[in-house]
Amino acid sequence: MGTAGGPPAGVGRRAAVIDVGSNSVLLLAVAVEPDGRARTIDAALETTRLGTRLRDGGALDPAARVRTVAAIAALAARARAAGADRVWAFATAAVRRAADGVAFAREVERAAGVPVEVLSGTREAALAYDAVAHALPGPEGPLLVVDVGGGTTELTLGRGDAVEETASLPLGALLLAETAGGDLAARVDGLLAGSPLLARAARTGARLAASGGTATALAALDLGLERYEPRRVHGHVLGRGTLEALVARVAALPEAALA
Repeated sequence: MGTAGGPPAGVGRRAAVIDVGSNSVLLLAVAVEPDGRARTIDAALETTRLGTRLRDGGALDPAARVRTVAAIAALAARARAAGADRVWAFATAAVRRAADGVAFAREVERAAGVPVEVLSGTREAALAYDAVAHALPGPEGPLLVVDVGGGTTELTLGRGDAVEETASLPLGALLLAETAGGDLAARVDGLLAGSPLLARAARTGARLAASGGTATALAALDLGLERYEPRRVHGHVLGRGTLEALVARVAALPEAALA
């Protein structure tokens, strides 16, 4: 908190966060404005597929591990070049599922010089909700945030700033792509139908907001973007009919087109 009559604490400060996901590594660097808001000064994404072929309790794929460490080090250097005086990294599903997740985090700290925190599914879901609740203000009432990542999907139900319930489902884009076979749609439907959180959200008529790479990719596809433009994707609304048409369009693509 700033002193009376003075600017908020941290004004002028630049900091960055690196999100180490199962499919990609993302950088967000911001500067704190005089009104306390964070202004994006740089953002980047590297697809490293850290969670490729990973099973619970197994080891990270060696090649994916090397790619990811290199990507984090490069993004940390990029953040510092943009003026960030602090850089943090947060790891999610792949690192928390892997037997060598702790060793991987230590390797990143040595190579990139940034601390790595491995988030639990509950913490990951709560952070996604907090970001959406502050970035997309809307009408009062229940809000359901769905964060589809590479390894898991986090569900969070809340009201205003308060998180009421969270759940983490094994429904990530990379995980599903690698386990495709049989009636995949039925397996997904079964997991969703068995979620008490989703049942409660439906009963309360909660607004739905989506985050994560799958959601932003669908928004970019709907907007016809050739290059990813965060400002246009952020807050884009997809109606149910549009979403179903996009899903059908992507499902019909050959595997090579999805790489």
